[in-house]
Amino acid sequence: MLKRQSSSFVESMVSWFQLTNSVPRPKRHIFIAMMSLGAGFLFLNLVFAATFAMDRVDFALNAVMLLTLVTAAILLWRHVQHQELLLLCLYLFAALYIVALMTNYTLRMLPQRQEPSLLECVAPWMLWLVVLDVGCFFTFRALTALRLALIMAGIAVFGAFSIVWHSLPIEMSAAHDILALSLANGLVVLFVYQMARAQEHSSQTDFLTGLPNRMRGYSILSAELERAERYQKIFSVILFDLDNFKQVNDRFGHPAGDAILRDFTNFTQQHIRRSDLFARWGGEEFILIMPESDLASGRLKADYLRQQIKNRAFHQGIRITSSFGVTAYYPRDTTQSLLERADAALYRAKANGRNCVEVE
Repeated sequence: MLKRQSSSFVESMVSWFQLTNSVPRPKRHIFIAMMSLGAGFLFLNLVFAATFAMDRVDFALNAVMLLTLVTAAILLWRHVQHQELLLLCLYLFAALYIVALMTNYTLRMLPQRQEPSLLECVAPWMLWLVVLDVGCFFTFRALTALRLALIMAGIAVFGAFSIVWHSLPIEMSAAHDILALSLANGLVVLFVYQMARAQEHSSQTDFLTGLPNRMRGYSILSAELERAERYQKIFSVILFDLDNFKQVNDRFGHPAGDAILRDFTNFTQQHIRRSDLFARWGGEEFILIMPESDLASGRLKADYLRQQIKNRAFHQGIRITSSFGVTAYYPRDTTQSLLERADAALYRAKANGRNCVEVE
């Protein structure tokens, strides 16, 4: 029962933060290197602290953080499941670590100063939290990073005002400064979010048709595959392209070809469900991912689209046809195996004279 609740909690975290199961290899290696570097620094810090009698609380916090970094690096190196969730938890733990150090340092230093400055004690730690917040946007998708950064900002605000509470009585200017610093942190997060969101959209959107591009399509296909594995769902994949489109470009010119692609995109979007993903896979090739659809449903949809495209006159009355390759998700499938089957079916459709549907 406890294991089931734990699994349900993990799934809820993955779903709410929109996390994927794995991290790209280059990014994973960068994080492993950063964790190793951080662990080395903390180890030297602990050796120094043992020699010069560091504060016990700081020593314990550094030791726990060192153990956390080493454990996370090992798990990431061994390709553990839920790698993005692992990184997310590491960010949260790092925020708690910084706030705990900030609280302990500030409450320890203030009584020792003749003119204690709360802002002077807190500001350096808040700066590290800003760096941590910004780092979220280099690690996760914009929306995921925003949610995580706001949670960490909340942790920072809680820590700052717990310091204010334990330092009473203090001047109102000090509390005002802490509030202003916390709000500035929030503004930085929102500003970086807008930049990351714009960059994410432009990098994942095809400039000609406005559809998701191949990178975005592959990402959504991977997420749909993970959802199917986790919840025993089904979905179908349709890979299709426009027949002899090079001849259209050669005969009518590339501007006319671009206009046909835009017209074709708008037309196809009117004949699919809102829950379907329609993406430009490359050139005149497109992909359609249909959640909750089996192979038979995928074939019916492909044949329906084939007929609609054949009977439709596009830009300047130009008529085109399309070939379709259809497959569906099976247990133990990977994105590569799914795409290979869809591509093989599309290849057969072309070999069989085009303007037809093949399943794999």
